[in-house]
Amino acid sequence: MSISRTRLFFGMASSLLAAPAFAAGPTAMTMLLKFGESIPGLWNFAQAMSFVVAMFLFGFSLFKLKRIGDRKSNEGVMSVVMTLLAATGLFYLSSSLDSFLVSTFGTSTIMTYTSSSILDAEGLKAAKVVIGFVNLIGLIAFARGWYALKMLGSGGGHKEDTAKRAIVLLVGGTFCLNIVALSEVLQRSLGISNIIN
Repeated sequence: MSISRTRLFFGMASSLLAAPAFAAGPTAMTMLLKFGESIPGLWNFAQAMSFVVAMFLFGFSLFKLKRIGDRKSNEGVMSVVMTLLAATGLFYLSSSLDSFLVSTFGTSTIMTYTSSSILDAEGLKAAKVVIGFVNLIGLIAFARGWYALKMLGSGGGHKEDTAKRAIVLLVGGTFCLNIVALSEVLQRSLGISNIIN
């Protein structure tokens, strides 16, 4: 028997002997539920990062304003105004988020599933984690939408694309933040019942 065949034989034998040990490892459901426990921390981290970026943008806009005042820069004041608007939106992220949610859904509360006719208890827990992850992605997209407004006042071209991107991120983030209410609105408007719940 050659060396490579011996290695193959021992590799196959060790994997068969180790298979019962791997079977006792974590399941996909336990990993999903563990990830769900970290979502509130990630939510707080995203809000803290938006606050730090807002502080940076405030300082950057003041620096730009000083350079414009000293006539060392030929950028317009619109660049400073849009940077300050983006910084304000990021600084007051939760207030702007509440305003977008109220204007879109009529309430600032983010809905969650409480019961389901098609999911058992484990499936409901998994659905809550997935919805929490979609909410987190919505928060990040919403913050990125405010940051994209900063580019709107810059001297480069493509202002229409930047404005579209900012609006899509802000509105799409709002939809992702309240995905349960959005699904209910779609069910009612399309006349479809019991898609998710």
